[in-house]
Amino acid sequence: MFGFLRTAISTKLLRPFTAPQQHQHAAVTDAVRGMKVRSSVKLINKAMDLVAGKPVFLEEIVAKGADFIGQSARVTGTLHSYSPATESAVLVEGQSALVVDTRLLGVVKYHVGQTYQFIGVLSPPTAVSTDTNIDDVRCATDVQLHARVSRVVDGLDMVVYRRAIMELRTADIL
Repeated sequence: MFGFLRTAISTKLLRPFTAPQQHQHAAVTDAVRGMKVRSSVKLINKAMDLVAGKPVFLEEIVAKGADFIGQSARVTGTLHSYSPATESAVLVEGQSALVVDTRLLGVVKYHVGQTYQFIGVLSPPTAVSTDTNIDDVRCATDVQLHARVSRVVDGLDMVVYRRAIMELRTADIL
């Protein structure tokens, strides 16, 4: 009986000395790893002069396209068309459209009708143009996006996404 009591007391007394040190060590290791990753990412971003793409809606680009030239942007919309010859795509959201230059992305198989998100720099359009004649849709003619990142975001609820971006803007986070 006393052996059980002695084991229980010694286990309870030793637990504060052993367990927190193990957890504390793991936390310090994770923090150091995280700092190394973040600092290396910062160095890469400084070396490449990459700026995070701000979420911008296509109708904002159509309305004030010249104001966005030179800015890094993140745009989301449905792929209306893609031309492998010119490596350009037309992205549509609601009643607005934008030409996206995909030359920096390499070989990617695009599917018309899927929802895509592109991150890149907005600049004046190149001489090569894409057919942007879409019924009831206004296309940004004075600017195009030179994409450096693309991803499929099918299933993204655009109403909720739009509301979230607007709330982040009002909170002055974006």
